[in-house]
Amino acid sequence: MNASVELLASGIVWTHMEATFFRTFLGFIGAFFVGGALGVAMGINNFGEHFSTPIIIIALSIPGIAWAAITTIIFGFGVAAPVVATAVTVFPYISLRIWKGVEDIDPNLIRMSRSFDISKARLLRRMILPSIAPALFTAVRFGLAISWKIETQAEIFASNSGVGYRAIEAFSRYQYDTAMAWAAVFVVIVFLLEMAVLRPLERKVFAYRKEADFGVL
Repeated sequence: MNASVELLASGIVWTHMEATFFRTFLGFIGAFFVGGALGVAMGINNFGEHFSTPIIIIALSIPGIAWAAITTIIFGFGVAAPVVATAVTVFPYISLRIWKGVEDIDPNLIRMSRSFDISKARLLRRMILPSIAPALFTAVRFGLAISWKIETQAEIFASNSGVGYRAIEAFSRYQYDTAMAWAAVFVVIVFLLEMAVLRPLERKVFAYRKEADFGVL
């Protein structure tokens, strides 16, 4: 506890938190777009499912720590390796959740949209995205949770800044209280982000559910 307070008082924690959060969000955004595109493709047609399933299985089978080592070898020491390691580790989890969300849409609606020659962009914007909103929020939550973990692991290999780097540095110097303090501060900030940003946003987006009158059903 005292070590955590000292870290916060020193001000150094915010510099490294900023580096970790920046790389985490870059990796998550990349994973969300790639995983979301594959998930939608898997859900709306058989070709997309057959094409993407092997990619998802292979990506899921490789541990995040292995991706961190591989990307460090490819991209070297810098920002790219942690970001790419986060993206390639997280995107299959996002794909699976969005895929299942799209699968729950009535296929007759999609076939009807095609029969009326509705463009794919409009179909995605007006029907698919609103229908899979709960799956999207689940994907965001789950993807961010994994992103924090992979990013801090990748910092061990390919960075000289960030929470993961400082924690392993303290551990290697037998400063176990400092290493635990970095981990504790990080967990608290991630928890506050969940409670102060994601939860209120979810309540706002799905407020219509509480306002709906189901008594007529």
